Amino acid sequence: MRRNLFLALIMVLAQTVCAQNIEPNMKWGKPTEQELTMTEYPDDKDADAVVLFNKLDVFYGFTDGDFKVYYVHKTRLKVLKPEGKRVADKSIIFQNNVSNSTRREIVTGLKAVAYNMENGKLVKTKLERSMVNEERLDKYQKQLKFSVPQVKVGTVIEYEYRIESDYFYNIRDWYAQYDIPVLYTSYELSIPEWFKFNIEETGSHPTENKTTETPMTLYFNGDSEIITSNVRTFIARKLPAIKGDNYLWCPEYYSNKVTAELAGIYIPGAVYKDYTTSWDDIDKQLLEDDEFGGRLKKSSPLKADIVAAGIPGIADKKERFAAVWNLLKSKVRWNGDYAFWGQSASKILKDGTGTNADINFLLINMLHDADIDAVPVVLRTRNLGNLPLTHASMKYLNTFVVGIYIDGATMTFFDSSAEDGYLNALPAKLLVNRARLVKKDAPGEWVDLQAPAQGREMISILSQLDTNGLLMGKKTSRLYEEAAATLRRTWRLAKDSVEQIHKFQEEDDIEIQEYNMTGRTDFSPTMDEQITFTKQCDAAGDIIYLNPLVMIPFKEAPFTAAERTLPVEFPYKQSVTINSVISLPKGYAVEEMPKPIMLKLDGITVRIGSTISENQLNTQLKFNLSKTFYTQTDYQDLKALFDRLTECNKNIITIKKAE
Repeated sequence: MRRNLFLALIMVLAQTVCAQNIEPNMKWGKPTEQELTMTEYPDDKDADAVVLFNKLDVFYGFTDGDFKVYYVHKTRLKVLKPEGKRVADKSIIFQNNVSNSTRREIVTGLKAVAYNMENGKLVKTKLERSMVNEERLDKYQKQLKFSVPQVKVGTVIEYEYRIESDYFYNIRDWYAQYDIPVLYTSYELSIPEWFKFNIEETGSHPTENKTTETPMTLYFNGDSEIITSNVRTFIARKLPAIKGDNYLWCPEYYSNKVTAELAGIYIPGAVYKDYTTSWDDIDKQLLEDDEFGGRLKKSSPLKADIVAAGIPGIADKKERFAAVWNLLKSKVRWNGDYAFWGQSASKILKDGTGTNADINFLLINMLHDADIDAVPVVLRTRNLGNLPLTHASMKYLNTFVVGIYIDGATMTFFDSSAEDGYLNALPAKLLVNRARLVKKDAPGEWVDLQAPAQGREMISILSQLDTNGLLMGKKTSRLYEEAAATLRRTWRLAKDSVEQIHKFQEEDDIEIQEYNMTGRTDFSPTMDEQITFTKQCDAAGDIIYLNPLVMIPFKEAPFTAAERTLPVEFPYKQSVTINSVISLPKGYAVEEMPKPIMLKLDGITVRIGSTISENQLNTQLKFNLSKTFYTQTDYQDLKALFDRLTECNKNIITIKKAE
């Protein structure tokens, strides 16, 4: 009996040691017993899946008198929890220009297998061709999508594919981290000696790097030549998952990654060709492109409607812009997608829907017809990371907004995806701090879309407290810019008014007797909300307990993690002012007035104070956030401030009948 227990203990300990020492399996097509039987990843027990092995080899070839670049991907993953089954779905984006057949990318050699242990036997399920779909994203890109079959908790997945690219001058960025942990990953980049690339590695986790050389044979016109390829290898092990949250737009931007930008090509016997690109070069390319700059020169198909409506004669430019936008909005609706290149105006008007780029091109043309100067402002959306500071490349741009000269030389910004917004009140996804204004007859400029963006709330609460602890009052709110857009969006997406009112009641622990709002569908920077309510406070005998703010604006602390390795990004600058006046029952008084509170951090100030006058309890809260980005080194101070703010918002004071 003791011997059996001893053997069982040894087996448990052996399994534990094994689980704690997972080694990468370099053999493709042969998952190990450890990989097949593992139930959790020791370094992240909450992970729903893990990358066991990831390998990307990038190298050059010479075909038909021209260079190609090849990307060979191999990935092995393990599904650990039901949510991890999402890793079975994969999409591969590749370049395929409808108007340029001389340069393209193709995906070849796609294979995928699911490995499962069933009744003690290994069962392999292969991806069938019928499970692969190809679709066009825009005139420049296609997407290959597939879903590995028979994936469940415990499945090991392997897939591989190859991309052959004619864009030898443009090497894709390599990302080492994902939203799941990575046991092993490697990147091998082989570059012919004739090519000069600026290679940059960023990230906070150490990698194993080495540089070697290998021969490369070029065949042309029946002859051959051997040149040297410089090989850079990057290997990383046990990388943690890098996950986003409500305060981080693009976690991948902060992951370990390698970028390679072509600086020039020198072929013996030929002139050195400089490929270094500046943002001025990008401006020029865009303006000379028929599908971008060419679109900006056209009148809109709605010019006659603009003239017939008398829009060019509206003196106030903001009102004139609003008239143009309302006319366009009556013809076309945003389809929910962001893009850089647009379809023809006639197609968009016929379909009645389009991407933000489709509608923005049309909007610029209409504004020109209404005698309002407007230009594109190109950018990379926040969910994809910042535009690089060290080099210029059009590949990083994925959409644009409209820059409008309304008040003299001051530029105002708008985007057709701002269904609930206003001038300078863009969706937070577009509020980047570095966007490029592209002008026809002047140098381009860098602009900060975050600078003018803000959300403001001015709230007044007047209420009467009775001896039973019942508050009866009215809340009046005026919301500005982004705050107004948020409330409009809340109502636009609401299932129905009854359900939405019920949500408001639950959030503030009140009973709503009457709800009114003005400006819900207006194209306006403001919106007003009025709520008549009752709220039952805790009462015991002649003592009443209440929160002087009545409706708590900061109910839960936003930052709960003890540590943070990534920055904190707020969507936009914000301010909230609440003035609460509570009329106390006759003969009742505040037992102890709360002390004033002042919280301050770089970019954040909070003031909370209460006074009593003529049996009225007056409380004011002022919150102001004027900074949207905090580094991870600021996290502890930021967390402490919001913890304290949340705690102060929950302070209860005692109202007692005077003896």
